[in-house]
Amino acid sequence: MTAEMEKAQAQLAHLQKQLNTFERQYGWPTPEFYKRFEQGEIGDETDFFEWSATWEMVQELKQGDK
Repeated sequence: MTAEMEKAQAQLAHLQKQLNTFERQYGWPTPEFYKRFEQGEIGDETDFFEWSATWEMVQELKQGDK
């Protein structure tokens, strides 16, 4: 594994921990939250913007693995 891949894996693990924290705090799985947030069904709390951005970063990192 290259150093770049190791860095991406470490970043992905860190982001996943953040997602898990949001999921426990708000009681929603991230994909459900993201769908509802993007459709404007829930509020605009700072946490929600952070959660959304974290999910998007995870998706980008996973796309980079392919």
